[in-house]
Amino acid sequence: MGLESVMAENCKYLIRNTTAYVGSDFEKIKGTNLLIENGRIKKIGSKIRAPKDVEIIDGRDFFVTPGFVNAHFHPNQQINRALGVGISHDKQMDLLHATDKIKKSKDKETMSYVSVLEGLRAGTTCFQSVGSEIDYQFPVYHKMGVRAACVMISKDIIANNKKKEVRAQVWDPQERIDMAEKQHKENHSDLVRVHFGAVNVRYSSDELIKGMLSLAEKYDVHFHMHAAEGDEYVASVRERTGSSPVEHLHSIGALNRRVSLAHMTKLTDSEMGYLAKSGAHVVNCPRANAYVKVGLCPVKELLEAGVNVCLGSDAAINNNSNDVRGEAHAIHDAISFKHDYLIDYKTLFSMLTINGAKAIGLDKEIGTIEEGKRADIVLWDKNDTPFVPGFDYLADIIFTDGVRAHTVMIDGKLVVKEYRLVSMDERKILQDARGIAKRYKRAFDDYVAHHI
Repeated sequence: MGLESVMAENCKYLIRNTTAYVGSDFEKIKGTNLLIENGRIKKIGSKIRAPKDVEIIDGRDFFVTPGFVNAHFHPNQQINRALGVGISHDKQMDLLHATDKIKKSKDKETMSYVSVLEGLRAGTTCFQSVGSEIDYQFPVYHKMGVRAACVMISKDIIANNKKKEVRAQVWDPQERIDMAEKQHKENHSDLVRVHFGAVNVRYSSDELIKGMLSLAEKYDVHFHMHAAEGDEYVASVRERTGSSPVEHLHSIGALNRRVSLAHMTKLTDSEMGYLAKSGAHVVNCPRANAYVKVGLCPVKELLEAGVNVCLGSDAAINNNSNDVRGEAHAIHDAISFKHDYLIDYKTLFSMLTINGAKAIGLDKEIGTIEEGKRADIVLWDKNDTPFVPGFDYLADIIFTDGVRAHTVMIDGKLVVKEYRLVSMDERKILQDARGIAKRYKRAFDDYVAHHI
């Protein structure tokens, strides 16, 4: 039978005679079968009897990996792709905040479909999805059938040094805390989770940070924010608090196993010690960091200190890509250049998968192919050019350009089949996005370009 989709809760698949990378060591097993039932990997083995009503997928021409986790992702920034090329990080943030003033909520939703679609095509099955407003995100992930942890990251400190036109919106901290709790109660599910966060130490008060972290503990979920993103950011935090961002988080008790921090390009040895001791996670975004020249995350040192490091694509405004897979290649090259040290590609693959799952508290559910775990997996075509001659498929995924996911399964359902989105019309999504882009560019030229 072909790769047909049955969008039902009790759908069953048997991927027969395939190559699978199994367990936390990603052991390569040839000629094996994967039985998928009720959203989970029920059985892995060379001899599995096909149950009644199961759909057979011939896996001879494929190899199967766990899906990737993009642990820091701004879906609505698709509309700003390539508008911030060649300007500083601070100017990019001015651009972002100015353009947010002319975006419509429905436009954010439509452009988010494009961002998520791009990630899916490259093998991402789970997104830690952030934004100052996240109501528009919930329908995106539900309609597409994609796993996500949505995080509202708000500000409550006014950037008085900025012109009004480029200031980010700020909110009352208690109002944001109450709103986040309401969103969690109304929208949190196994597939589309609602976690908690703040934007950063620069523009988020201790009241906001500690209040959101308290909600994460109350509801047994995770907390996420930006931190230590470049010299200017660190200097501004030190001026306001007397400490660097990570030192300040440590001093207010805001570092623990629920906390993941994005970027982290400016860290001292003592700060890395705080991270390791607390169990906090680091989300490295190497291409975005390079794009705006905020520095290199000290991945080698963090790994040696025992810190869990994973990967994020950040936003299209400061990366131009929503493909988290490419971040693994980027950090490999950066580390090898700086340290004359080659990071093992399986370590990189762990950053893409199980490490990202740990950072959002889902490592018991996703991140590896194991019996009992959720069936968030990707089938890659061995005959696709990046995988020929095929001596080491995991290395091919990380180091080869043009890699595309043939089939993506999330929670035991086919989301991408033969390179195409199953649940929605891709052409309609892209047509709608182009219409929005034309209108948005006129508004951008008329308003934003004159204020940054």
